[in-house]
This record gives sequence, structure tokens and C-alpha cells, in this order.
Amino acid sequence: MRLALAVTVMFLSIGCIDVPAMNGLMDRLVPEKERTYSTIEVWSTQGNFAPDPNQDQETVTNAIADIVEDPLQFQKPLQNLSWEISTYSFVIESEWEAKYVELTLSVVYELVGGNQPSEGPAGTLDFSLIDPTGGQHGEGYEIVTWNNPVSERLLVLPPIYGTWTIKISGSGFEGVGALVYSGNYDIKVESEQLN
Repeated sequence: MRLALAVTVMFLSIGCIDVPAMNGLMDRLVPEKERTYSTIEVWSTQGNFAPDPNQDQETVTNAIADIVEDPLQFQKPLQNLSWEISTYSFVIESEWEAKYVELTLSVVYELVGGNQPSEGPAGTLDFSLIDPTGGQHGEGYEIVTWNNPVSERLLVLPPIYGTWTIKISGSGFEGVGALVYSGNYDIKVESEQLN
């Protein structure tokens, strides 16, 4: 009712409506409802990197034996291996009216008994994030070094509603091989929700 009255008064007193003046007056007369949001954890996971199960198991066994024999040359046998790709998905709901999506990625590599070198390559990481429209986000393929780890890497993304897909792979062994060399990851996705 106040909005209609304000428009009528302006029209009668001025003769025409000055849109910028009208907007300023409307903001004073009819303030917007206060909206509050809360941060929510949308999805999270932890996992281990592993060799591709479709490759020759003898190649994997030989790589582990080579690393045990000379731990500081661990990158050489790793270059001959291919790595399993893990695929995940999460959903951003339109009713949340979110203004952002935030993804945090951490990767930890460990070598024989925790004696990590101070620098040099620690392992490989291939990370991609595909939004519901097919847009690509993420770092792609990279070599992670001991002196520059992936620790709580933050990606702030647009709030595109629908199903997002994550594909991640990297170097690391599972089971007994993880005692020699391992790669673990932790992914967390947060957004906001209108209260």
C-alpha cells in the first residue's frame, strides 16, 4: 500500500517519474527484507590414490620393490605407472539461493617411514571439477613438490545449481604398498543456505 501511495505522490508532484530518484525514495520508504544465510557443508570425502587396477600387477610390484631399494629415487618407478581416477558428485540446490560455492582440497604424500625430502617432486595430482553446465574448473594436472604441498587449497566457484562432478587421480599406493609410498586427499565443499 505504501509503495502505491509513494508512486502516486511522486507522479502527481513531479509530473513524471525520475527512475534514479524513485529507487532512492523507495529504498527509504520500503526497505528490503533482511536476509540471513548460514554456511553449510555440502559434501566431503577422504581417499587414497592408487594404481590403475587395469594395468599389469607385476609393473606395480616392481615399482614398489624399486622404491624400497632406493627410496630417494622413488619418482623414477612411479613414472611407469598409470593411476586410478576417482569420480564424485555433489549437488547445489536452487532453493538455497547461494551466492558462492567453496571447495577446499588437501593432498598429503608420504614416503618410507615419514622421511620426506625437503624439496623436489612429491607426487602427481590431476584434479578437475565440472559444473552442471559443463564448465571446467580446477588445476588440472600438476606435479606437487615437498616444499609446496597442496594444503587447504581454496577454490571459490560460482553458485551454479545442479550436479557438479569431481575427477581426481594422483600417485600413491594402497595396502602394503602404502607403507612405502602413499598419497591421500581430503576434499570439502561448502556453500550457503538462505535461512
